[in-house]
Amino acid sequence: MRIKKSELYFYEMLRDFLNKYLVTQRNFTAATVKNYTDSLDQYRKYLREQKGIPFDKVGFHCFSKEFVYSFCIWLRDSQSKAVSTINLRLSAIKSFLRYCSEEDASLSAVYLKVKSIRRFKGKTDPKLEYLTPEQLETVFAIPDTATRNGRRNQYFMIHAYETGGRVEELVSMTLGDIIRNGNNVQIRLHGKGNKTRYTPLPSEVIPHLDAYLAEFHPDGRNDDYLFYTIHDGKHSKMSPRTVNSFLSAYAKQVHEMEPAFPENLHCHVFRHSIGMAMYKAGIPISYIKDFLGHSSIDSTAIYAHADNDAMAEALRSVDQEALPEKDSNGNVITVPEKKWKGKEDYLLHFCGLV
Repeated sequence: MRIKKSELYFYEMLRDFLNKYLVTQRNFTAATVKNYTDSLDQYRKYLREQKGIPFDKVGFHCFSKEFVYSFCIWLRDSQSKAVSTINLRLSAIKSFLRYCSEEDASLSAVYLKVKSIRRFKGKTDPKLEYLTPEQLETVFAIPDTATRNGRRNQYFMIHAYETGGRVEELVSMTLGDIIRNGNNVQIRLHGKGNKTRYTPLPSEVIPHLDAYLAEFHPDGRNDDYLFYTIHDGKHSKMSPRTVNSFLSAYAKQVHEMEPAFPENLHCHVFRHSIGMAMYKAGIPISYIKDFLGHSSIDSTAIYAHADNDAMAEALRSVDQEALPEKDSNGNVITVPEKKWKGKEDYLLHFCGLV
């Protein structure tokens, strides 16, 4: 079944913003693009869960000033998000609508109305999300290791903590990034700004790594992803969405048993946890900076000052003019029509939200 292009126009705009404009025109890193994607995906979930609008019914009419403002209030009052997080989400939505208005002048009114929403003010929540050694031990034990996915997920969490890797760094790792020198193992991580760093793996973790490799990589191909999912019988790169899904499920299980455990768990919590553990162990901030791949010592000072407002500026740079793609004759290249399958998961893949 084919639908009119006008009905698919919003989804084409969203897809091109995330996958063409941010990546090709702005040349942003995968981590930065992920921040925009997460913000727009959270707004999508808000529309579905709070407004009863499924994704296949979403359009520019859902980006009214009233809806976007109520989303910010919901983040503040119902989700207890920090002011920096609220402004980050708002900035991402504004950037998307600005791009759309530059591509299509008829959308300028939508952008200008949302642009008029002022940034939220207030004290930044100083809380740094990290797990104690006892909480780490608990969550490492929660996966059902009688199942293959349970064993995979358990090692993923151990690996995430011991390397301090960002989720994109971890899911992008291949077997070639495991470097052995006798009994020692180093992990190569490809970080933000195309920077590479090497992290030594503690000797007590190496048996866990070897057990994982024996089961999941018996062929030992260097170009194979360390963590993968299987599609059509082939290994595919695991998506951050998959990681967040099983981490969230484990957090809920632990929270039911131990209310002090956070209700939500994401990969960055393991990164914060190893950073805080190193800081409490007296390891110099300069070393922690290099271990975590921070570009500035200011980023690492979060462990000393519990200041998590640094991310607020990360999404403020997309307030630039978006130029339409043109051919050699100066004509705007139109986006070809796609086939609609009438399913929300199809649209999510189409737009790049999964």
